[in-house]
Formats: sequence, C-alpha cells, structure tokens
Amino acid sequence: MSEISPANPAPDAQAGTDLSGLRSMAMLAYVLLLLSCVTGLTAVGAVILAYVKKRDALGTVWQSHFHNVIVVFWAMLTVFLVGIMTLPISLAYFFAYFYAHDFEWPSLSALSVPFVFWLVVFPIFLIWVLYRTIRGLVRAGENRAY
Repeated sequence: MSEISPANPAPDAQAGTDLSGLRSMAMLAYVLLLLSCVTGLTAVGAVILAYVKKRDALGTVWQSHFHNVIVVFWAMLTVFLVGIMTLPISLAYFFAYFYAHDFEWPSLSALSVPFVFWLVVFPIFLIWVLYRTIRGLVRAGENRAY
C-alpha cells in the first residue's frame, strides 16, 4: 500500500500568505483614502496601490475592494476638479450678493449653481466617500468582498 500525501502543500500555504498580503494592501488603500479626506495627496498612493494589486487579486474577494478604491479615487478627483473650477465663481457670488443685499437669501440664478454645489453636493459626496471607504475597510477586515 502506498502512502497518500497531500499534493503540493507548499502552494496552498503560499496562496494563503498571498491572500493575506492582498488583504493588507486593500486595508492600506482604504486607510490612505481616509487620510486623503484630510491631506488629499494620499489618495494618489491608494489608487496606485489598487492598480498595481488589481491583477494579483483577480478571482478573489479582494478584486472588488481594489475596484472600489479605483472608483472612489476617480470620483474624488472629478468632484475635486469641478470644485476647484467653481470655487472662484461661488466665492464671487457669495461676497457680491451678500454684501450688496444685506444678507438676504439669494434667488436662484445661473451664478448660484456653483454655490449650491458647495452647500449641497459636496457634503453629500463627502458622506458617500466616507461610507464607501469605511464600508470597504470593515468588509476587508471581515475577509468579505466589497
């Protein structure tokens, strides 16, 4: 009778280590995204990390996490650029209207749209970013797909 041994036990151990490495990288990407709400620049590191590890994560639960980091980054960049472009208009509208009209609530006009962006859209977007990032971090900690 021949002794039956498990076939190739080393790759299974290596695969477990690789998956824990992907887990660590996903959690690091989420932490960098959270820090970017304060610093801004760490999001670039998060998206670079996500793009580098995306191919390694194909077919695993971590693929959805890296995809989520990429989606959140590009949404953040888009809203940031729109915000930067509308900030001068919003500030000019705010100062011109409120100083000229003794702090009355302005009527909606084409110039007030960027101002509404900063008052309504930006806070809602910030909540969305925090939700997606914290949810991803929690699910990564539980070894679950996003």
